[in-house]
Amino acid sequence: MTAKTFVNEICAQPSVEALQSFLKSHRDRDQLRTTLFNALDKVREYENANEWATAVCICEALTIVGWAKRERVDAISRFNGDCWETYFINSFGEHRFREGRWTKRKAGWVLFNPKYHASPDFPNIPSKSWKLFAGVDFAAVNSPKLLSQRNYQKQMPIIMGLIGGSNATSDCASKLKRELDHFLRRSMEPEMYGDALECFYFTLLCPYLDTTYTPHLKIGAYRPLQRSFYCDLFFGEDFGDRDRNDQKAFFIENLASAINALEFKFRKKRINFDITRFQSHVESACEAWMRADRISFDDGQPTE
Repeated sequence: MTAKTFVNEICAQPSVEALQSFLKSHRDRDQLRTTLFNALDKVREYENANEWATAVCICEALTIVGWAKRERVDAISRFNGDCWETYFINSFGEHRFREGRWTKRKAGWVLFNPKYHASPDFPNIPSKSWKLFAGVDFAAVNSPKLLSQRNYQKQMPIIMGLIGGSNATSDCASKLKRELDHFLRRSMEPEMYGDALECFYFTLLCPYLDTTYTPHLKIGAYRPLQRSFYCDLFFGEDFGDRDRNDQKAFFIENLASAINALEFKFRKKRINFDITRFQSHVESACEAWMRADRISFDDGQPTE
């Protein structure tokens, strides 16, 4: 069986259980893993939906047979509220290889403005900005959907994005966001909560250009099909001048309010999710953060 035929067989398996049975029949795991690695290396910079689908199948297979000394990544497809996106992600929530955004046209799915994230397995290949691919016309592929890995590992659900201009408030909010994220990743256990929520988007909006905000929390919607919840936290111009503990408290109080709003929505709709444990883990992270001094990330590793 050629490597191409083998990969086609993997992609033809209708379920993870069927894939496990198929791979179990191949006793030479080292050779099997080598074949899968070689196949993944050909599509880690996928250029169309078919190549992305192949990458997904290979990652599913490697999750079963093991990644050996290479870093495990999962191949995920999701709708981000604006468009569909695809990416490889490790257990720490870090992106690897190509990250793509997609538009759906009559001819099919078309990739646009992808970027590339460096991987420790390929230290000689640097990250690449989307600007390098802005003028590339990628081929359209008519497929029903963009595949997503079925046996993926759940990620830390609280995702804090930041929108704002270049100013003291944005700089301060960005640093505090990174600190809080550090403690949340230590405390939270995504596998324990349930399947109703995967992405808790807590977007931070800071002043930019001539726009100013009154500090407040905007509770958004819970979207069951995306298993996502959206909230926006607005910062005032003077946020960067406030006492550090006051700055932390602003983050924590509003995050708690957002979680309380989600709890109300889940309870009202009788959605099965361990929100109590979710809240407890967030509170533990916030308490540890309040006790901590400033954290330095300058060397790539956080130090308290």
